[in-house]
Amino acid sequence: MTRTHDAPSDAEPGSPIELNLEIPQPHERAAGAVAHFMHASPEGWLVKGTVAQGPRGLVISRVEVLPEAESATATQSVTSRMLRAVPLGEILTQTQHWTKAFTIVSVPVIQTADEILAAHAPTNPGPGRAPLPDELLRQVAEGYLMELGQGLRGAVQRLAEQLDRPEGTVSNWVAKARKDGWLGPASQGRAGATPGPRLMESRRTRRP
Repeated sequence: MTRTHDAPSDAEPGSPIELNLEIPQPHERAAGAVAHFMHASPEGWLVKGTVAQGPRGLVISRVEVLPEAESATATQSVTSRMLRAVPLGEILTQTQHWTKAFTIVSVPVIQTADEILAAHAPTNPGPGRAPLPDELLRQVAEGYLMELGQGLRGAVQRLAEQLDRPEGTVSNWVAKARKDGWLGPASQGRAGATPGPRLMESRRTRRP
C-alpha cells in the first residue's frame, strides 16, 4: 500500500514534501518497522529508508541515498551539503500522520467495559485476577486515539465515560495498552499517542 504526499516543485522550506510511504513486510513489522519511505530530491537524488518504532516514538532507522538516474552513478557524488538537506523531520512528521490514517477500520467504543469483559471472560478462570483481554485493550486504544482527535485535553475522561469506568482505571488501561503494543509511545516532547504495532496489525486483519 502506498500513500503519496505531493508538494509543488517550488515549495518553500518547511512545506510538505513529496513522499512515498509503504507498509513493511510482516517480518519487518515484527522487528519494529512502521513504514518504508522514498523521497526524490530536487537535486536528482533518491532518499530511501525505514521509519521504526523506537522507545520514545518514531525514529528513522535506515537511510539510503542513490542517484535518481542509473546513468549518473559514476558522475555524481554524495556531499555533506546534500545529506544535510535530507528532510528527516518532515519525513517523520508525515509518517506519523500516515500511521494514524492508513488501513484504518474505525470501530467506535460502543460497549461498556462490563460488556467487553463479560464477552471475553475466560472459560476456565484460574486463581487470582484474570488478565485484561486483548479486545478490551484494542478498544481502549481505538477509543483513546479517536478521543485524541477531538483534543488532547479530557481524552481519558471522555473515554472513561464511554467505558463506564473511573477515569483513573481507564488511565491505567491506556498505559497497559501502550505497554502491550496497542498504542505506540508519544513522540519525544509531545503528548498523545500513535497506533501501536498490534493495533495496526489488527486493523489490517479486520478490513472488510
